Amino acid sequence: MAILDYIINKCLEYGFIDIKILLCFESDVIKKQIGDGEKFGVKIEYFIEEFPLGTAGALAEIVPNLCDQFLVLYADTFFDVDLNEMWNFHNQKLADISIFLHPNDHPYDSDLVEANLSNKVTKIHAYPHNKVWKRNLVNAAMYVFNKNVFNNYRSTDKVTDIAKNLLPEMIEQRKEIYGYISTEYIKDMGTPERLLCVESDIKSGKVKRLRRSSLKPTIFIDRDGTINKEVGHLSNINDFELLPGVSCAIKKINRAGILCVVITNQPVIARGDLTLSKLTEIHKKMDTLLGNEGAYIDRLYYCPHHPHIGYAGEIKALKFECSCRKPNIGMLQKACTELGIDYKNSWMIGDSTSDIQAARNFGLRSVLVGTGHAGRDHKYQVSPDLKADNLEAAVKLILSVRKE
Repeated sequence: MAILDYIINKCLEYGFIDIKILLCFESDVIKKQIGDGEKFGVKIEYFIEEFPLGTAGALAEIVPNLCDQFLVLYADTFFDVDLNEMWNFHNQKLADISIFLHPNDHPYDSDLVEANLSNKVTKIHAYPHNKVWKRNLVNAAMYVFNKNVFNNYRSTDKVTDIAKNLLPEMIEQRKEIYGYISTEYIKDMGTPERLLCVESDIKSGKVKRLRRSSLKPTIFIDRDGTINKEVGHLSNINDFELLPGVSCAIKKINRAGILCVVITNQPVIARGDLTLSKLTEIHKKMDTLLGNEGAYIDRLYYCPHHPHIGYAGEIKALKFECSCRKPNIGMLQKACTELGIDYKNSWMIGDSTSDIQAARNFGLRSVLVGTGHAGRDHKYQVSPDLKADNLEAAVKLILSVRKE
């Protein structure tokens, strides 16, 4: 099946039956192959560019022919996304534009997005971007638009792009732009290597495993001492250093179609040793270092609380017994609710007994690594299911057990 056939069928599956196809190169060939949509059960209308206008330019040209709200898809992108969920998200947020966002294995040559805690987009870093720490939150080139955003769009005679030109202009105009962040499968096929990757992911079942409707196996990973060098209450970004083999380990998780979720206690926030903005910068550094090696984390959860008082500069509002601080299971519960996790087929990897006790409390199998505290914190009398020298060895163990 041709990719355009697949995309049209996906649109039909979710009730999108009025389809506009924007063409330039070899338009007659595509029109002959696809037809008017009758064979698919949809209505197709074609718009031909006399010369390339770019993604934004082409879209702006046909705005008078569009509904008040519409979905934009790219024909070189393979996806298995619940389009109705993204559409509903757009309406719940009262957004002008919604962008499908996700981490990927090549953020260094992708358009990266900054979003706040409400998922409102605050900045677009179109490729190529400068070499500073950035969150691995990639514009996957799937959008929901409100037609009225084009009312004041300053279109030009030059080729214009949605990510590089239109979105930054919409941010300047203070439009309501939100990121629909999802772990569902979506991947551009712009290079032969990525096309082969998509084909492999379909054959391996990875695409199906990542469907929104599927319960997803997950490997939860502690941060300090497991992913990065244990320095004791990390508060300086310069002290953040990935342990050897971590990128390789996480890349194996990604390629297996298993979610990679970081669960970390960060009492440095409650103690007043680190601000939330500086914690965010540390996590951007982690994302960038991993992304440079083709690895990514699907989601990160942190607990900022600490139960003990008496620290200079402490944040009293965060000083209490919470349900999220490991070995409590609040972060694990939240991840399962948000991501649709199959906890019975999931694992926890960590370097402390609190990690292992959290796994026990939630019903996860666990691996204790020999890095960081290596279980020598002795806070809880609990034994892991398995032991490994480091994260790479732990992931290898888990993947081998899954195959048995």
